[in-house]
Amino acid sequence: MIIYILLLFFGFYQVARAETEIIKNFDVNINIQKDGTLLVTEKIVYDFGTNQRHGIFRNIPLTSVNGPKLKIEVLGVKDESGKPYKYTISITNNILKIKIGDPNIFITGSKTYIITYQVYNAIRTFEDHDELYWNVTGNEWPVAIQNANASITLPDSSIYNLKMDCFTGPYGSLQKNCIFNHSGTSVNYSTTQPLNANEGLTIVLGLPLGYINKIYLPPSQKSFFTLALNFDSIFSFLLSFFELIIFPFLAFFIVIMIFLKRLTWKTKPKPVIPKELKGEPITVEYNPPDNLSPIDIGTILDRRIDLTDISSVIIDLAVRGYIKIRYIVKNIPFWPDKKDFEFIKLKDGTDLVHPADKIIFELLFNYRDNVKLSDLKEQRTSLQWYIERIKENTEQYLYYKGYFDQGAKYKLERLKNYFSIALIILFAGLFISPILPGRFKVTLNNLFSFLFVGIVIAIFVVTVKQSNKLTPQGISALRKILGFREFLQLTEKDKLQLIDAPELQPEIFEKFLPYAMVLGVEDKWAKKFEGIYNTIPSWYEDPTVTSFNSYLLTRDILSFNDSFNKVFNIPSTSSNFSSGFDSGGFSGGGSGGGGGGSW
Repeated sequence: MIIYILLLFFGFYQVARAETEIIKNFDVNINIQKDGTLLVTEKIVYDFGTNQRHGIFRNIPLTSVNGPKLKIEVLGVKDESGKPYKYTISITNNILKIKIGDPNIFITGSKTYIITYQVYNAIRTFEDHDELYWNVTGNEWPVAIQNANASITLPDSSIYNLKMDCFTGPYGSLQKNCIFNHSGTSVNYSTTQPLNANEGLTIVLGLPLGYINKIYLPPSQKSFFTLALNFDSIFSFLLSFFELIIFPFLAFFIVIMIFLKRLTWKTKPKPVIPKELKGEPITVEYNPPDNLSPIDIGTILDRRIDLTDISSVIIDLAVRGYIKIRYIVKNIPFWPDKKDFEFIKLKDGTDLVHPADKIIFELLFNYRDNVKLSDLKEQRTSLQWYIERIKENTEQYLYYKGYFDQGAKYKLERLKNYFSIALIILFAGLFISPILPGRFKVTLNNLFSFLFVGIVIAIFVVTVKQSNKLTPQGISALRKILGFREFLQLTEKDKLQLIDAPELQPEIFEKFLPYAMVLGVEDKWAKKFEGIYNTIPSWYEDPTVTSFNSYLLTRDILSFNDSFNKVFNIPSTSSNFSSGFDSGGFSGGGSGGGGGGSW
Protein backbone atom coordinates (compact mmCIF):
# COMPACT_ATOMS: atom_id res chain seq x y z
CA MET A 1 0.00 0.00 0.00
CA ILE A 2 2.82 2.38 0.89
CA ILE A 3 4.58 1.59 -2.39
CA TYR A 4 1.35 2.29 -4.31
CA ILE A 5 0.95 5.69 -2.60
CA LEU A 6 4.58 6.56 -3.35
CA LEU A 7 4.16 5.62 -7.02
CA LEU A 8 0.95 7.65 -7.23
CA PHE A 9 2.65 10.64 -5.64
CA PHE A 10 5.60 10.29 -8.02
CA GLY A 11 3.19 10.21 -11.00
CA PHE A 12 1.50 13.43 -9.87
CA TYR A 13 4.93 14.97 -9.37
CA GLN A 14 5.98 14.04 -12.91
CA VAL A 15 2.81 15.55 -14.40
CA ALA A 16 3.21 18.75 -12.35
CA ARG A 17 6.82 19.04 -13.47
CA ALA A 18 5.86 18.45 -17.13
CA GLU A 19 3.27 21.20 -16.92
CA THR A 20 6.03 23.70 -16.10
CA GLU A 21 7.86 22.73 -19.28
CA ILE A 22 6.83 23.65 -22.82
CA ILE A 23 7.96 23.42 -26.44
CA LYS A 24 8.00 26.96 -27.78
CA ASN A 25 8.65 26.01 -31.40
CA PHE A 26 8.74 22.72 -33.27
CA ASP A 27 10.02 23.49 -36.79
CA VAL A 28 10.69 20.68 -39.24
CA ASN A 29 12.25 20.84 -42.69
CA ILE A 30 11.80 17.78 -44.92
CA ASN A 31 13.91 17.68 -48.05
CA ILE A 32 12.52 15.04 -50.45
CA GLN A 33 15.33 13.59 -52.53
CA LYS A 34 14.85 12.36 -56.09
CA ASP A 35 15.50 8.79 -54.93
CA GLY A 36 12.63 9.01 -52.42
CA THR A 37 14.73 9.40 -49.28
CA LEU A 38 14.00 12.22 -46.84
CA LEU A 39 16.53 14.52 -45.21
CA VAL A 40 14.73 15.66 -42.05
CA THR A 41 15.84 18.50 -39.79
CA GLU A 42 13.87 19.08 -36.58
CA LYS A 43 14.47 22.32 -34.70
CA ILE A 44 12.93 21.99 -31.24
CA VAL A 45 13.02 24.96 -28.85
CA TYR A 46 12.37 23.32 -25.46
CA ASP A 47 11.80 25.40 -22.32
CA PHE A 48 12.56 23.46 -19.11
CA GLY A 49 11.47 26.40 -16.95
CA THR A 50 13.08 26.18 -13.54
CA ASN A 51 13.32 22.37 -13.66
CA GLN A 52 16.83 20.96 -13.55
CA ARG A 53 17.13 18.41 -16.33
CA HIS A 54 19.87 16.85 -18.45
CA GLY A 55 18.19 17.27 -21.83
CA ILE A 56 15.44 15.75 -23.97
CA PHE A 57 14.77 12.49 -25.72
CA ARG A 58 13.03 12.01 -29.09
CA ASN A 59 11.18 8.79 -29.93
CA ILE A 60 10.37 7.98 -33.58
CA PRO A 61 8.48 4.78 -34.53
CA LEU A 62 9.98 2.80 -37.39
CA THR A 63 6.64 1.15 -38.16
CA SER A 64 3.10 2.43 -38.63
CA VAL A 65 -0.37 1.02 -39.19
CA ASN A 66 -0.73 -0.02 -42.85
CA GLY A 67 2.49 1.79 -43.74
CA PRO A 68 6.06 0.97 -44.76
CA LYS A 69 8.79 0.14 -42.28
CA LEU A 70 11.23 3.03 -42.03
CA LYS A 71 14.98 2.93 -41.88
CA ILE A 72 16.44 6.00 -40.17
CA GLU A 73 20.06 7.12 -39.92
CA VAL A 74 20.72 9.86 -37.37
CA LEU A 75 23.24 12.33 -38.79
CA GLY A 76 23.73 14.60 -35.79
CA VAL A 77 22.30 16.80 -33.04
CA LYS A 78 23.48 20.37 -32.44
CA ASP A 79 22.35 23.66 -30.89
CA GLU A 80 21.46 26.90 -32.70
CA SER A 81 25.11 27.92 -32.93
CA GLY A 82 26.15 24.61 -34.50
CA LYS A 83 27.76 23.17 -31.37
CA PRO A 84 27.12 19.40 -31.17
CA TYR A 85 25.23 17.83 -28.27
CA LYS A 86 26.07 14.53 -26.67
CA TYR A 87 23.49 11.90 -27.63
CA THR A 88 22.92 8.17 -27.70
CA ILE A 89 20.79 6.03 -30.01
CA SER A 90 18.86 2.88 -29.21
CA ILE A 91 16.09 0.87 -30.85
CA THR A 92 13.49 -0.95 -28.77
CA ASN A 93 10.28 -2.49 -30.12
CA ASN A 94 10.80 -0.78 -33.49
CA ILE A 95 11.07 2.66 -31.86
CA LEU A 96 14.18 4.74 -32.45
CA LYS A 97 15.12 6.67 -29.31
CA ILE A 98 17.52 9.62 -29.48
CA LYS A 99 18.59 10.60 -25.96
CA ILE A 100 20.21 14.05 -25.96
CA GLY A 101 22.22 15.62 -23.14
CA ASP A 102 25.01 15.04 -20.65
CA PRO A 103 24.10 12.94 -17.58
CA ASN A 104 26.69 14.86 -15.58
CA ILE A 105 25.30 18.31 -16.37
CA PHE A 106 21.99 19.88 -15.32
CA ILE A 107 20.32 22.57 -17.43
CA THR A 108 17.35 24.93 -17.02
CA GLY A 109 15.54 27.48 -19.16
CA SER A 110 15.12 27.45 -22.92
CA LYS A 111 17.36 25.27 -25.12
CA THR A 112 17.40 24.64 -28.87
CA TYR A 113 17.89 21.14 -30.28
CA ILE A 114 18.48 20.63 -34.03
CA ILE A 115 18.16 16.94 -34.94
CA THR A 116 19.08 15.82 -38.46
CA TYR A 117 18.33 12.36 -39.81
CA GLN A 118 17.92 10.53 -43.12
CA VAL A 119 14.75 8.48 -43.68
CA TYR A 120 14.45 5.63 -46.16
CA ASN A 121 11.20 4.07 -47.42
CA ALA A 122 8.81 6.82 -46.25
CA ILE A 123 7.25 7.63 -49.64
CA ARG A 124 4.13 5.57 -50.26
CA THR A 125 3.18 4.69 -53.84
CA PHE A 126 -0.40 4.38 -55.05
CA GLU A 127 -1.89 3.78 -58.48
CA ASP A 128 -2.21 7.47 -59.32
CA HIS A 129 0.25 9.26 -57.03
CA ASP A 130 3.19 9.10 -54.65
CA GLU A 131 2.52 10.28 -51.11
CA LEU A 132 4.27 11.54 -48.00
CA TYR A 133 1.98 10.92 -45.02
CA TRP A 134 4.06 12.16 -42.08
CA ASN A 135 3.39 12.70 -38.39
CA VAL A 136 5.55 15.80 -37.90
CA THR A 137 5.65 16.27 -34.13
CA GLY A 138 4.28 13.02 -32.79
CA ASN A 139 1.36 12.75 -30.36
CA GLU A 140 3.25 11.54 -27.31
CA TRP A 141 4.81 14.69 -25.90
CA PRO A 142 3.67 15.26 -22.28
CA VAL A 143 4.09 19.02 -22.78
CA ALA A 144 2.26 21.59 -24.92
CA ILE A 145 3.66 22.82 -28.26
CA GLN A 146 3.07 26.53 -28.83
CA ASN A 147 3.91 26.53 -32.55
CA ALA A 148 4.52 23.73 -35.03
CA ASN A 149 5.64 24.20 -38.62
CA ALA A 150 6.70 21.89 -41.42
CA SER A 151 8.46 22.95 -44.60
CA ILE A 152 8.88 20.44 -47.45
CA THR A 153 11.45 20.99 -50.18
CA LEU A 154 10.45 19.28 -53.43
CA PRO A 155 12.97 17.47 -55.66
CA ASP A 156 11.87 19.31 -58.82
CA SER A 157 10.65 22.87 -59.37
CA SER A 158 8.40 21.71 -62.22
CA ILE A 159 6.16 19.64 -59.93
CA TYR A 160 2.60 20.95 -59.94
CA ASN A 161 -0.91 19.64 -59.23
CA LEU A 162 0.08 18.81 -55.69
CA LYS A 163 -2.51 17.68 -53.19
CA MET A 164 -2.13 18.75 -49.55
CA ASP A 165 -3.87 18.19 -46.25
CA CYS A 166 -3.08 18.34 -42.53
CA PHE A 167 -4.53 17.27 -39.18
CA THR A 168 -4.08 18.34 -35.57
CA GLY A 169 -5.11 17.19 -32.10
CA PRO A 170 -4.81 13.91 -30.20
CA TYR A 171 -4.31 10.60 -31.96
CA GLY A 172 -7.23 9.85 -34.31
CA SER A 173 -8.47 13.47 -34.39
CA LEU A 174 -9.85 14.92 -37.65
CA GLN A 175 -9.31 18.52 -36.53
CA LYS A 176 -7.64 20.81 -39.04
CA ASN A 177 -6.29 23.67 -36.96
CA CYS A 178 -3.57 24.14 -39.54
CA ILE A 179 -2.90 25.84 -42.87
CA PHE A 180 -0.72 24.97 -45.90
CA ASN A 181 0.52 26.54 -49.13
CA HIS A 182 2.76 25.75 -52.10
CA SER A 183 5.30 28.15 -53.60
CA GLY A 184 8.00 27.04 -56.05
CA THR A 185 9.88 24.10 -54.58
CA SER A 186 8.48 24.62 -51.06
CA VAL A 187 5.32 23.34 -49.41
CA ASN A 188 4.62 24.82 -45.98
CA TYR A 189 2.34 23.69 -43.15
CA SER A 190 1.64 25.53 -39.88
CA THR A 191 -0.60 25.12 -36.88
CA THR A 192 -3.11 27.91 -36.24
CA GLN A 193 -3.35 27.35 -32.48
CA PRO A 194 -1.17 25.75 -29.80
CA LEU A 195 -1.09 21.97 -29.40
CA ASN A 196 -1.85 20.62 -25.95
CA ALA A 197 0.03 17.75 -24.34
CA ASN A 198 -0.36 14.52 -26.39
CA GLU A 199 -1.53 16.48 -29.44
CA GLY A 200 0.39 16.70 -32.70
CA LEU A 201 0.58 17.90 -36.30
CA THR A 202 0.27 15.41 -39.17
CA ILE A 203 0.71 16.38 -42.83
CA VAL A 204 -0.13 14.73 -46.15
CA LEU A 205 1.44 15.57 -49.52
CA GLY A 206 0.42 13.94 -52.81
CA LEU A 207 2.90 14.04 -55.71
CA PRO A 208 2.29 13.10 -59.35
CA LEU A 209 3.89 9.83 -60.39
CA GLY A 210 7.22 9.97 -62.18
CA TYR A 211 9.13 12.44 -60.01
CA ILE A 212 10.28 10.00 -57.34
CA ASN A 213 12.46 6.97 -58.06
CA LYS A 214 12.36 5.09 -54.79
CA ILE A 215 15.26 3.06 -53.43
CA TYR A 216 15.36 0.73 -50.48
CA LEU A 217 18.51 0.56 -48.42
CA PRO A 218 19.66 -1.73 -45.62
CA PRO A 219 19.61 -0.49 -42.04
CA SER A 220 22.28 2.09 -41.24
CA GLN A 221 25.46 1.00 -39.55
CA LYS A 222 24.41 2.92 -36.44
CA SER A 223 21.83 0.21 -35.80
CA PHE A 224 24.64 -2.33 -35.59
CA PHE A 225 26.59 -0.03 -33.27
CA THR A 226 23.53 0.12 -31.04
CA LEU A 227 23.38 -3.65 -30.92
CA ALA A 228 27.07 -3.74 -30.04
CA LEU A 229 26.48 -1.48 -27.03
CA ASN A 230 24.10 -4.05 -25.58
CA PHE A 231 26.16 -7.08 -26.62
CA ASP A 232 27.71 -7.80 -23.23
CA SER A 233 24.33 -8.27 -21.57
CA ILE A 234 23.08 -10.80 -24.09
CA PHE A 235 26.35 -12.53 -25.01
CA SER A 236 25.80 -15.56 -22.83
CA PHE A 237 22.30 -16.13 -24.14
CA LEU A 238 23.37 -15.78 -27.79
CA LEU A 239 26.31 -18.12 -27.33
CA SER A 240 24.21 -20.96 -25.98
CA PHE A 241 21.42 -20.30 -28.44
CA PHE A 242 23.61 -20.22 -31.55
CA GLU A 243 25.39 -23.42 -30.53
CA LEU A 244 22.15 -25.18 -31.35
CA ILE A 245 20.64 -25.76 -34.76
CA ILE A 246 19.43 -22.12 -35.24
CA PHE A 247 22.84 -20.78 -36.27
CA PRO A 248 23.22 -22.66 -39.57
CA PHE A 249 19.66 -21.85 -40.63
CA LEU A 250 20.07 -18.18 -39.67
CA ALA A 251 23.32 -17.88 -41.60
CA PHE A 252 21.75 -19.56 -44.60
CA PHE A 253 18.78 -17.19 -44.69
CA ILE A 254 21.02 -14.12 -44.20
CA VAL A 255 23.05 -15.13 -47.23
CA ILE A 256 19.93 -15.73 -49.30
CA MET A 257 18.34 -12.43 -48.24
CA ILE A 258 21.50 -10.50 -49.13
CA PHE A 259 21.43 -12.14 -52.54
CA LEU A 260 17.75 -11.33 -53.06
CA LYS A 261 18.21 -7.73 -51.91
CA ARG A 262 20.99 -7.35 -54.43
CA LEU A 263 18.53 -8.28 -57.15
CA THR A 264 15.74 -5.92 -56.06
CA TRP A 265 17.43 -2.70 -54.90
CA LYS A 266 16.55 0.16 -57.22
CA THR A 267 19.92 1.79 -57.75
CA LYS A 268 21.97 2.94 -60.69
CA PRO A 269 23.51 -0.05 -62.55
CA LYS A 270 26.90 -0.89 -61.12
CA PRO A 271 29.39 -2.59 -63.44
CA VAL A 272 30.74 -5.95 -62.35
CA ILE A 273 34.42 -5.63 -63.26
CA PRO A 274 36.38 -8.89 -63.78
CA LYS A 275 39.95 -9.09 -62.52
CA GLU A 276 41.27 -8.81 -66.09
CA LEU A 277 39.95 -5.22 -66.32
CA LYS A 278 40.65 -3.95 -62.81
CA GLY A 279 43.10 -1.07 -62.93
CA GLU A 280 43.12 -1.05 -66.73
CA PRO A 281 42.67 2.30 -68.54
CA ILE A 282 39.40 2.84 -70.41
CA THR A 283 39.43 4.22 -73.95
CA VAL A 284 36.45 6.31 -75.00
CA GLU A 285 34.24 4.54 -77.56
CA TYR A 286 31.74 6.37 -79.75
CA ASN A 287 29.47 3.41 -80.57
CA PRO A 288 28.20 0.32 -78.76
CA PRO A 289 30.53 -2.63 -79.43
CA ASP A 290 29.61 -5.34 -81.96
CA ASN A 291 26.24 -3.66 -82.66
CA LEU A 292 24.98 -5.06 -79.36
CA SER A 293 21.44 -4.06 -78.38
CA PRO A 294 20.69 -2.04 -75.22
CA ILE A 295 19.51 -5.11 -73.30
CA ASP A 296 22.73 -6.92 -74.23
CA ILE A 297 24.80 -3.94 -73.05
CA GLY A 298 22.90 -3.74 -69.75
CA THR A 299 23.24 -7.50 -69.15
CA ILE A 300 26.97 -7.65 -69.87
CA LEU A 301 27.54 -4.57 -67.68
CA ASP A 302 26.26 -6.11 -64.42
CA ARG A 303 25.64 -9.76 -65.46
CA ARG A 304 21.91 -9.61 -64.85
CA ILE A 305 18.73 -8.52 -66.58
CA ASP A 306 16.58 -6.02 -64.71
CA LEU A 307 13.32 -4.30 -65.66
CA THR A 308 15.12 -1.20 -66.96
CA ASP A 309 17.00 -3.43 -69.41
CA ILE A 310 13.66 -4.87 -70.55
CA SER A 311 11.91 -1.49 -70.86
CA SER A 312 14.83 -0.24 -72.98
CA VAL A 313 13.82 -2.82 -75.59
CA ILE A 314 10.55 -0.92 -76.16
CA ILE A 315 12.34 2.44 -76.51
CA ASP A 316 14.87 0.87 -78.89
CA LEU A 317 12.09 -0.65 -81.04
CA ALA A 318 10.42 2.77 -81.18
CA VAL A 319 13.64 4.53 -82.22
CA ARG A 320 14.11 1.92 -84.97
CA GLY A 321 10.62 2.59 -86.33
CA TYR A 322 8.73 -0.53 -85.20
CA ILE A 323 6.61 1.16 -82.52
CA LYS A 324 5.12 4.55 -81.84
CA ILE A 325 4.76 5.58 -78.19
CA ARG A 326 1.92 7.93 -77.31
CA TYR A 327 1.85 9.73 -73.99
CA ILE A 328 -1.71 9.93 -72.63
CA VAL A 329 -2.88 12.28 -69.90
CA LYS A 330 -6.30 12.05 -68.29
CA ASN A 331 -7.23 15.30 -66.56
CA ILE A 332 -8.67 14.91 -63.06
CA PRO A 333 -9.92 18.16 -61.48
CA PHE A 334 -8.04 19.20 -58.32
CA TRP A 335 -5.80 16.14 -58.50
CA PRO A 336 -2.65 15.10 -60.38
CA ASP A 337 -3.35 14.01 -63.94
CA LYS A 338 -3.40 10.27 -64.58
CA LYS A 339 -0.61 9.24 -66.92
CA ASP A 340 -0.56 6.32 -69.34
CA PHE A 341 1.39 5.20 -72.40
CA GLU A 342 0.00 3.66 -75.58
CA PHE A 343 2.06 1.52 -77.97
CA ILE A 344 1.08 1.54 -81.65
CA LYS A 345 2.44 -1.05 -84.11
CA LEU A 346 4.11 0.53 -87.17
CA LYS A 347 5.74 -2.62 -88.65
CA ASP A 348 4.85 -6.30 -88.53
CA GLY A 349 8.15 -7.21 -86.81
CA THR A 350 8.80 -10.32 -88.92
CA ASP A 351 12.39 -9.20 -89.54
CA LEU A 352 13.28 -8.94 -85.85
CA VAL A 353 16.21 -11.16 -84.86
CA HIS A 354 17.02 -10.59 -81.19
CA PRO A 355 14.91 -12.83 -78.90
CA ALA A 356 14.05 -9.94 -76.55
CA ASP A 357 12.73 -7.89 -79.51
CA LYS A 358 10.55 -10.78 -80.63
CA ILE A 359 9.13 -11.52 -77.18
CA ILE A 360 8.35 -7.86 -76.43
CA PHE A 361 6.69 -7.48 -79.83
CA GLU A 362 4.62 -10.59 -79.13
CA LEU A 363 3.65 -9.30 -75.68
CA LEU A 364 2.50 -5.93 -77.01
CA PHE A 365 0.88 -6.83 -80.32
CA ASN A 366 -0.45 -10.36 -80.01
CA TYR A 367 -3.55 -10.15 -82.29
CA ARG A 368 -3.78 -6.36 -81.88
CA ASP A 369 -2.28 -3.20 -83.35
CA ASN A 370 -2.11 -1.08 -80.20
CA VAL A 371 -2.14 -1.50 -76.44
CA LYS A 372 -1.88 0.72 -73.38
CA LEU A 373 0.54 0.11 -70.55
CA SER A 374 -2.41 0.13 -68.14
CA ASP A 375 -4.05 -2.65 -70.20
CA LEU A 376 -1.08 -4.90 -69.53
CA LYS A 377 -2.05 -4.93 -65.85
CA GLU A 378 -4.89 -7.25 -66.82
CA GLN A 379 -2.27 -9.76 -68.00
CA ARG A 380 -0.44 -9.91 -64.67
CA THR A 381 -0.60 -13.71 -64.59
CA SER A 382 1.29 -13.89 -67.89
CA LEU A 383 3.67 -10.96 -67.42
CA GLN A 384 6.00 -12.98 -65.21
CA TRP A 385 6.08 -15.68 -67.87
CA TYR A 386 7.13 -13.13 -70.51
CA ILE A 387 9.80 -11.68 -68.20
CA GLU A 388 11.29 -15.13 -67.55
CA ARG A 389 11.28 -15.86 -71.29
CA ILE A 390 13.12 -12.59 -72.01
CA LYS A 391 15.72 -13.31 -69.33
CA GLU A 392 16.31 -16.93 -70.33
CA ASN A 393 16.44 -16.24 -74.08
CA THR A 394 18.65 -13.16 -73.77
CA GLU A 395 21.16 -14.98 -71.56
CA GLN A 396 21.11 -17.94 -73.92
CA TYR A 397 21.63 -15.54 -76.83
CA LEU A 398 24.73 -14.09 -75.15
CA TYR A 399 26.03 -17.60 -74.46
CA TYR A 400 25.49 -18.50 -78.11
CA LYS A 401 27.23 -15.32 -79.30
CA GLY A 402 30.24 -16.14 -77.14
CA TYR A 403 30.02 -13.40 -74.49
CA PHE A 404 29.12 -15.66 -71.53
CA ASP A 405 31.13 -18.74 -70.51
CA GLN A 406 29.12 -21.91 -71.12
CA GLY A 407 31.53 -23.95 -68.99
CA ALA A 408 30.90 -21.74 -65.96
CA LYS A 409 27.19 -22.37 -66.39
CA TYR A 410 27.73 -26.11 -66.10
CA LYS A 411 29.79 -25.57 -62.92
CA LEU A 412 26.78 -23.85 -61.38
CA GLU A 413 24.67 -26.91 -62.08
CA ARG A 414 27.17 -29.06 -60.19
CA LEU A 415 27.05 -26.64 -57.25
CA LYS A 416 23.41 -27.61 -56.73
CA ASN A 417 24.54 -31.16 -55.99
CA TYR A 418 27.11 -29.90 -53.46
CA PHE A 419 24.44 -27.86 -51.73
CA SER A 420 22.21 -30.95 -51.47
CA ILE A 421 25.09 -32.84 -49.86
CA ALA A 422 25.56 -30.03 -47.33
CA LEU A 423 21.89 -30.26 -46.37
CA ILE A 424 22.08 -34.03 -45.97
CA ILE A 425 25.12 -33.67 -43.68
CA LEU A 426 23.32 -31.07 -41.59
CA PHE A 427 20.17 -33.10 -41.09
CA ALA A 428 22.17 -36.24 -40.39
CA GLY A 429 23.98 -34.36 -37.65
CA LEU A 430 20.69 -33.15 -36.20
CA PHE A 431 19.40 -36.71 -35.87
CA ILE A 432 22.64 -38.06 -34.41
CA SER A 433 23.48 -35.31 -31.87
CA PRO A 434 20.55 -35.95 -29.42
CA ILE A 435 21.84 -39.45 -28.58
CA LEU A 436 25.41 -38.32 -27.92
CA PRO A 437 26.91 -37.26 -24.53
CA GLY A 438 26.35 -33.60 -23.60
CA ARG A 439 29.88 -32.25 -24.10
CA PHE A 440 30.41 -34.16 -27.34
CA LYS A 441 26.96 -33.07 -28.56
CA VAL A 442 27.88 -29.37 -28.20
CA THR A 443 31.17 -29.96 -30.05
CA LEU A 444 29.41 -31.80 -32.85
CA ASN A 445 26.78 -29.06 -33.13
CA ASN A 446 29.55 -26.48 -33.48
CA LEU A 447 31.32 -28.60 -36.08
CA PHE A 448 28.20 -29.04 -38.18
CA SER A 449 27.29 -25.36 -37.81
CA PHE A 450 30.62 -24.08 -39.09
CA LEU A 451 30.80 -26.77 -41.76
CA PHE A 452 27.36 -25.93 -43.08
CA VAL A 453 27.91 -22.15 -42.95
CA GLY A 454 31.27 -22.55 -44.69
CA ILE A 455 29.72 -24.59 -47.49
CA VAL A 456 26.84 -22.11 -47.92
CA ILE A 457 29.22 -19.11 -48.06
CA ALA A 458 31.55 -20.91 -50.47
CA ILE A 459 28.65 -21.82 -52.75
CA PHE A 460 27.34 -18.26 -52.63
CA VAL A 461 30.75 -16.74 -53.50
CA VAL A 462 31.34 -19.19 -56.33
CA THR A 463 27.80 -18.65 -57.62
CA VAL A 464 28.32 -14.89 -57.78
CA LYS A 465 31.66 -15.30 -59.54
CA GLN A 466 30.50 -17.97 -61.98
CA SER A 467 27.02 -16.56 -62.76
CA ASN A 468 27.10 -15.34 -66.36
CA LYS A 469 30.90 -15.34 -66.31
CA LEU A 470 32.41 -13.47 -69.25
CA THR A 471 34.56 -15.11 -71.91
CA PRO A 472 37.60 -13.23 -73.31
CA GLN A 473 35.24 -11.94 -76.01
CA GLY A 474 32.84 -10.76 -73.30
CA ILE A 475 35.64 -9.04 -71.36
CA SER A 476 36.70 -7.23 -74.51
CA ALA A 477 33.09 -6.14 -75.08
CA LEU A 478 32.77 -4.94 -71.47
CA ARG A 479 35.92 -2.83 -71.87
CA LYS A 480 34.33 -1.13 -74.89
CA ILE A 481 30.98 -0.78 -73.07
CA LEU A 482 32.73 1.12 -70.28
CA GLY A 483 34.38 3.30 -72.91
CA PHE A 484 31.00 3.89 -74.59
CA ARG A 485 29.52 4.89 -71.23
CA GLU A 486 32.33 7.43 -70.86
CA PHE A 487 31.33 8.98 -74.20
CA LEU A 488 27.65 9.19 -73.19
CA GLN A 489 28.48 11.13 -70.03
CA LEU A 490 31.30 13.30 -71.36
CA THR A 491 30.94 17.02 -70.73
CA GLU A 492 31.75 19.57 -73.43
CA LYS A 493 34.96 20.39 -71.56
CA ASP A 494 35.97 16.71 -71.65
CA LYS A 495 35.02 16.50 -75.32
CA LEU A 496 37.45 19.30 -76.27
CA GLN A 497 40.30 17.10 -75.09
CA LEU A 498 39.37 14.36 -77.59
CA ILE A 499 40.52 14.65 -81.18
CA ASP A 500 38.04 12.27 -82.85
CA ALA A 501 34.92 13.08 -80.84
CA PRO A 502 31.92 13.16 -83.23
CA GLU A 503 29.66 16.16 -83.61
CA LEU A 504 26.45 15.98 -81.60
CA GLN A 505 23.53 15.50 -83.99
CA PRO A 506 19.85 15.21 -82.93
CA GLU A 507 19.51 11.73 -84.44
CA ILE A 508 22.39 10.48 -82.29
CA PHE A 509 20.55 11.51 -79.13
CA GLU A 510 17.52 9.29 -79.67
CA LYS A 511 19.59 6.44 -81.16
CA PHE A 512 21.71 6.14 -78.03
CA LEU A 513 19.00 7.09 -75.48
CA PRO A 514 18.04 3.43 -74.69
CA TYR A 515 21.74 2.68 -74.17
CA ALA A 516 22.04 5.62 -71.77
CA MET A 517 19.07 4.17 -69.84
CA VAL A 518 20.67 0.77 -69.21
CA LEU A 519 24.03 2.40 -68.40
CA GLY A 520 22.42 4.79 -65.90
CA VAL A 521 23.63 8.02 -67.56
CA GLU A 522 20.46 9.22 -69.31
CA ASP A 523 20.45 12.53 -67.40
CA LYS A 524 24.02 13.36 -68.45
CA TRP A 525 23.27 12.28 -72.03
CA ALA A 526 20.28 14.66 -72.12
CA LYS A 527 22.35 17.55 -70.76
CA LYS A 528 24.79 17.25 -73.66
CA PHE A 529 21.97 17.96 -76.15
CA GLU A 530 20.61 21.00 -74.37
CA GLY A 531 19.78 23.51 -77.11
CA ILE A 532 20.52 20.97 -79.88
CA TYR A 533 17.64 18.49 -79.64
CA ASN A 534 14.39 20.48 -79.75
CA THR A 535 12.11 18.66 -82.23
CA ILE A 536 9.80 15.90 -81.04
CA PRO A 537 10.75 12.58 -82.72
CA SER A 538 8.35 10.82 -85.10
CA TRP A 539 8.15 7.78 -82.84
CA TYR A 540 6.87 9.72 -79.82
CA GLU A 541 3.67 11.72 -79.35
CA ASP A 542 2.91 14.03 -76.43
CA PRO A 543 -0.26 16.16 -76.66
CA THR A 544 0.84 18.29 -73.68
CA VAL A 545 4.02 19.58 -75.33
CA THR A 546 4.31 23.30 -76.08
CA SER A 547 8.09 23.46 -76.29
CA PHE A 548 10.29 20.39 -76.68
CA ASN A 549 13.86 19.55 -75.65
CA SER A 550 16.11 16.67 -74.66
CA TYR A 551 15.33 17.06 -70.95
CA LEU A 552 11.58 16.81 -71.56
CA LEU A 553 11.90 13.62 -73.58
CA THR A 554 14.26 12.08 -71.05
CA ARG A 555 11.91 12.96 -68.19
CA ASP A 556 8.97 11.36 -70.03
CA ILE A 557 11.06 8.27 -70.80
CA LEU A 558 12.01 7.99 -67.12
CA SER A 559 8.33 8.33 -66.25
CA PHE A 560 7.57 5.54 -68.72
CA ASN A 561 10.36 3.41 -67.24
CA ASP A 562 8.98 3.95 -63.72
CA SER A 563 5.44 3.05 -64.84
CA PHE A 564 6.77 0.02 -66.71
CA ASN A 565 8.61 -1.17 -63.60
CA LYS A 566 5.46 -0.83 -61.50
CA VAL A 567 3.39 -2.86 -63.98
CA PHE A 568 5.97 -5.60 -64.51
CA ASN A 569 7.29 -5.77 -60.95
CA ILE A 570 4.72 -8.36 -59.90
CA PRO A 571 5.25 -8.24 -56.10
CA SER A 572 3.70 -4.95 -54.93
CA THR A 573 5.14 -3.21 -51.87
CA SER A 574 2.40 -0.63 -51.50
CA SER A 575 -0.90 -2.47 -51.80
CA ASN A 576 -1.47 -2.46 -48.03
CA PHE A 577 -0.55 1.17 -47.39
CA SER A 578 -3.31 3.54 -46.41
CA SER A 579 -3.46 6.98 -47.99
CA GLY A 580 -3.77 10.18 -45.97
CA PHE A 581 -6.41 11.38 -48.45
CA ASP A 582 -9.93 10.14 -49.18
CA SER A 583 -11.03 10.04 -45.52
CA GLY A 584 -7.94 8.04 -44.58
CA GLY A 585 -6.06 10.83 -42.81
CA PHE A 586 -6.04 11.78 -39.13
CA SER A 587 -3.79 13.28 -36.51
CA GLY A 588 -1.12 10.77 -35.57
CA GLY A 589 -1.54 8.82 -38.81
CA GLY A 590 1.19 8.09 -41.33
CA SER A 591 4.86 7.43 -40.71
CA GLY A 592 7.14 9.23 -38.29
CA GLY A 593 5.54 10.66 -35.17
CA GLY A 594 6.27 9.31 -31.72
CA GLY A 595 7.09 12.01 -29.22
CA GLY A 596 9.61 12.68 -26.51
CA GLY A 597 10.17 14.44 -23.24
CA SER A 598 12.84 15.61 -20.83
CA TRP A 599 15.15 13.56 -18.62
